[in-house]
Amino acid sequence: MKTQKIKRWLRFCHYWLGTIVGIQLLIWLGTGIYFNITPSEDLKGTHYYRSIAPLDLTAFSSHDLEPLSSILERFKPMEQVSTIVLINQPVYLLDEQVQRYQHDCQQQVLVDAYSGKEVLIDADLAESIALQSYTGAGEIKSHRQLSTSFKEWPKECNPLWQVSISDDLNTRIYINGINGRLVGHKNDHTDLADLMFKLHFMDYLHQGSFNNPFSWVFGLMMLLLSLSGVYWVIENLVLKRYRFKFE
Repeated sequence: MKTQKIKRWLRFCHYWLGTIVGIQLLIWLGTGIYFNITPSEDLKGTHYYRSIAPLDLTAFSSHDLEPLSSILERFKPMEQVSTIVLINQPVYLLDEQVQRYQHDCQQQVLVDAYSGKEVLIDADLAESIALQSYTGAGEIKSHRQLSTSFKEWPKECNPLWQVSISDDLNTRIYINGINGRLVGHKNDHTDLADLMFKLHFMDYLHQGSFNNPFSWVFGLMMLLLSLSGVYWVIENLVLKRYRFKFE
């Protein structure tokens, strides 16, 4: 009697696990088809995107720049110093501690390479950087500073500026609030694409990664479904429920 109860429980779990896993497999199939038929511009939001050209050091005279020695005297010890360009002007980027990824929480300071003054990414500078990366015909509609809970950039740890453009795609441009880095563009097309990525990677906690609790649970469910299926196959073989016909 106890064995029968265990078998009924296993059968019940097997059916429900199969249903849940089957639904997710259909989601993977549907989102996979979407990714294949959708243009990359819609997925990445690059319709009006233009990458900012890297700094050409030969365009600036080193004699006009503030010596690094005098800059470093005014700031605590830095692990790395590099020169970047913001709105066609050279800027020293001081890293107190170098991070592995750009989206990690940065400990950086920007210093104007000409005047030696610290540069802060305010609203005006964020808008200028945003427009430099924009090729459309729209104009700036609004801007706002974001400090936490980036729904569209779940991995981003740094404060961001969101610059909204009044165009046919409702373009939104995001600028790193610490170093002025262009994070990327979002628009109406990427809103749908982000939803599809969330469904495909089961990223319901907005972690921006496939390695999340939902994936772990789904992997465990797949394992249990497979094991319960193997159990039923073995039982059917032992009880000779399969009939093989050889002609």
